[in-house]
Amino acid sequence: MVHFTPRSVPSRRVGALCVSALALLIAVPTTTGASAAPIPDAALLHDMGAPATTSADGPVWSPVATGFASVPTAEHPDGTTGGAAGETVVVRDADALAASAASEGPLTILVAGEINVGDGGMITVTDDKTIAGTASGGEIVDGGLFVNHASNVIIRNLTFRDSFIAGDWDGKSPENDNDGIRIDTSDHVWIDHNEFARIGDGQLDIRKDSTAVTASWNYFHDHNKTLGVGWTPNLVTTLTLHHNRFSNVHQRNGSIDNVAYGHAYNNWLSGVSSYGMNSRGGSTMLVESSVFEHARQPLLVADTARLHQRDNIFTDVWQSTSAETGPTFEATEFYDYTADPVEDVVDLLTRFSGTTKTASREQVDKQVTVAQDGSGDYLSLHAAVGAASRADHAVEIVVEAGVYREVVSVWPGAEGLTIRGATGDPADVVITYDKMPALTVHADGVTLDDLTIENSTGAEYAFVDSGEGTALDDVTIIGEQLKGDPR
Repeated sequence: MVHFTPRSVPSRRVGALCVSALALLIAVPTTTGASAAPIPDAALLHDMGAPATTSADGPVWSPVATGFASVPTAEHPDGTTGGAAGETVVVRDADALAASAASEGPLTILVAGEINVGDGGMITVTDDKTIAGTASGGEIVDGGLFVNHASNVIIRNLTFRDSFIAGDWDGKSPENDNDGIRIDTSDHVWIDHNEFARIGDGQLDIRKDSTAVTASWNYFHDHNKTLGVGWTPNLVTTLTLHHNRFSNVHQRNGSIDNVAYGHAYNNWLSGVSSYGMNSRGGSTMLVESSVFEHARQPLLVADTARLHQRDNIFTDVWQSTSAETGPTFEATEFYDYTADPVEDVVDLLTRFSGTTKTASREQVDKQVTVAQDGSGDYLSLHAAVGAASRADHAVEIVVEAGVYREVVSVWPGAEGLTIRGATGDPADVVITYDKMPALTVHADGVTLDDLTIENSTGAEYAFVDSGEGTALDDVTIIGEQLKGDPR
């Protein structure tokens, strides 16, 4: 549990603390004592190749922590500073990264190039560490980082990708407990400007009474379980989610369970097939100046949780746009911030979410292959369709033989897409799911060839088509189908 100390910190965002309902547990309600100057890490910004760009909320690449991660305590009078007080090392392989991340004392660890951890392994991160990608790019492949009972950790400018296990889109197989970043029982953690794609289980999990956490300017895409918070009956977690982009995702965007104070602003969710932000348990949430588009159940509130929303944009969404229990709290009670105008969010996050390399990295060919044996471009159809929806040209997806148990949504942006079974026999390529339609088409001009689309329960929709000009050639549908708006 973290007790916020009564200090006034003159940083770009951190304001004076004030009285809260959980003063003894969460915050001290006065501002006395000497000021502490936060440690700006200008050298790290240079090492990452971060551009000097600003928005209404301040530097897009901030030199100091933002949101709840910036709030000072007696143990951390400058908020979250990571390894700024220590030396800097460069690592190029998994062994060096693991040794540096587990070392004692403050340390900044620069990840240069692609580090393949293997088997979805999780590298443990200890106190007072900054782990960041270099200007040339840093990637954690088939593995992740585990912040376990640690304090004062910063993770920035890294791509976490491809720990996905073929055929296990739900992340339920015994060997698949692979997250991009997992935070357990830790405090003062800042997750900033990272990219997460095609992870095994959760992309970012914040668990077991972790608190003073901020996730900012991250890019989450092509995944089932994106961002989960909770795994505790206690109400101690404080969390800020700002300027995060979610594209072609399913659930936990995020799932906010038993969070004492959760503040979400300037996020962009586009292409959400299950639900967006869900205030659960006893959570108290403020969601503002965010964009929800092409989304099923964009906002939810459940149990005894509370959620207040304001100044959000909802476009092409269905169910639960009016989730609201009344005013909750003001984040300015804890830190300073200025929400960017909601109409600027899509442009800002298109240009600046993710790493310094994100905007130039995703190049989608006009024809791509999906194969569960690893011989193709993608292991899941869900990921391939997501990439196609962001391409600036029509894409043909050739699907090799196999049973693909996943929820596939063809979002607007994927106009002219073709999904074709590789063998020519629809019995060889089966897209199946049970809890909801296996395949939904929202884009126009989509062609489906040589496929089987199935709802394995036999009692629910297998295929929903709300696009114009959808063409089916040698397609077998097992289960109900719906032509028209799924709402």
